[in-house]
Amino acid sequence: MQVDDRRVVPMTLLAQAGVAAALAVLLGLWIGAVAGVSALLGGIAAVAPNAFLAARLVGPRRDDDAAAVLRSAQIGVIGKLLLTALLFGVIFATVRPISGLAVFGGFIAAQTVVLGALLFGGGTANLKLGTKS
Repeated sequence: MQVDDRRVVPMTLLAQAGVAAALAVLLGLWIGAVAGVSALLGGIAAVAPNAFLAARLVGPRRDDDAAAVLRSAQIGVIGKLLLTALLFGVIFATVRPISGLAVFGGFIAAQTVVLGALLFGGGTANLKLGTKS
């Protein structure tokens, strides 16, 4: 089965946002509004940095040489890590009341979508050893 690689990244980001929102609603109904909002914020702390990295990797570039792609990936990964740390800092410094467990639950739930996308969405589906695609 051929996978359209152009759709994998936006669909993964959309799925991450959906999982974070669904978990927020479930926790909000089951435990309370604080847990729901906390889970949503944790999901945002996962999706926003991933969107930044995705924009760096799949955005339009004037030159597609290997050095430019590598530089773009390096900036994207460093930016993703800094943005993740910044978002967690802002969340825990400014939001009261907050459920730390729900924040990390929302973050982890959204991040597991990336694993699912790699396993089922495209990851290595189109790679064949020793051949060019």
